[in-house]
Amino acid sequence: MSARGHTRRAPLAAAALSALLLVSCGTTTVDENGDPTDSLSEAELTGGEGREIAEDDTSPLEEGVIVDPDAPTTTVPIEGSPADLLPEIGIDMSRLSAEIADDGDEDATIARIEGSWAAIEAEIESTHPQLVNSIQATVDMARTAVDRNRPADADKAFSLLTDLVDAYTGDS
Repeated sequence: MSARGHTRRAPLAAAALSALLLVSCGTTTVDENGDPTDSLSEAELTGGEGREIAEDDTSPLEEGVIVDPDAPTTTVPIEGSPADLLPEIGIDMSRLSAEIADDGDEDATIARIEGSWAAIEAEIESTHPQLVNSIQATVDMARTAVDRNRPADADKAFSLLTDLVDAYTGDS
């Protein structure tokens, strides 16, 4: 390339650079008293179809954390002996069929049953290992009754559990 080619490009490059600098140096003003949403279109405000602006969200806040009102509350660990908790499992299981049929609180009931069973399973395994699989089967049957909306399975699980509790306590 000749020296003349370089001299022609230099003014063009300088002009392009000057134009770029002029365009990028715009004036920015901040209106502290204005509403920042004044210049936004409806689509920008709503975020598109079916969306609402965040300031319309009425979720309660606790120290900067959004609280889900449907979230389960913290529970206390289940404590007690098998002699105490097996009858409680039986009572909860006796209610399960009606709760399933009437759209009651069967989820909370099965959670209590499973939690109580988890709390005493190891002790029953050490003292009455022959009952562990059978009791576990009734708890599993109760879970299936809840998951599949089958009240008759809950009744059957309760009937079987009653005999197992009697075997544990020696009432049979």
